[in-house]
Amino acid sequence: MQKTRKILKIFPSQKMLLPLIILCVVIACTDRAGSDKSKTNTTMHKVETLSPTRSAEEHTPLLNIDAIKKAYAAVNKELEDGQLDSTTFKYSCKDEKNGTVSYFTKNGNLKLIVHRYNEYDHYKAVDRYFVQDSTLFFTYSTSTAWSFDDGPEGSTKDNIKENRTYLIAEKPVKCLEKNFTIRSKASTNPDPESVLNRDVNCQSAAIVLKPYHILTKYRFKSTANCLE
Repeated sequence: MQKTRKILKIFPSQKMLLPLIILCVVIACTDRAGSDKSKTNTTMHKVETLSPTRSAEEHTPLLNIDAIKKAYAAVNKELEDGQLDSTTFKYSCKDEKNGTVSYFTKNGNLKLIVHRYNEYDHYKAVDRYFVQDSTLFFTYSTSTAWSFDDGPEGSTKDNIKENRTYLIAEKPVKCLEKNFTIRSKASTNPDPESVLNRDVNCQSAAIVLKPYHILTKYRFKSTANCLE
């Protein structure tokens, strides 16, 4: 009997047991709430940190010539590094004009259109259209017209013309032109990279926008006939 009384004394009385249980429940709930709050704050911090970066990558405004030059260089770098996907189709327009159109994209977004074409046997050209957020911001066109030249029999010459157009909100703000001639029988010819561009008056935006919009029309539905 005495041993039984000693064992009972080890355990707290019923009056002390209920407050002890309540205290344990309160402590457990407090710890859990603090843990959930910590996780929530961490998640919100990550979202706040990532959002500005993602937005800046997708919507970099091109409001001046320097910004356009950087965007142009970035697209060329992606092209050289093989980061762009591409699709191509060929067409023939009544045997008078033949060409190839290539579309370069990244994550489904159009970055560059390259249009190579020939008109008969004496003229060929390459037009490049650089795009950001579905907006044309720069064009670079090279055309070559060849003809027979004075001099030894079989002499020919290529009259080469390069045009560059900078656009802000699809309005031309700066236009450059370069002209030079390469002769087949000449002892020396000009280095294209050394020929200086000259500023020229920008013509109507339609000069570059019209062919650009025609090409975008065939991006998802190519044609083997004339581009119209």
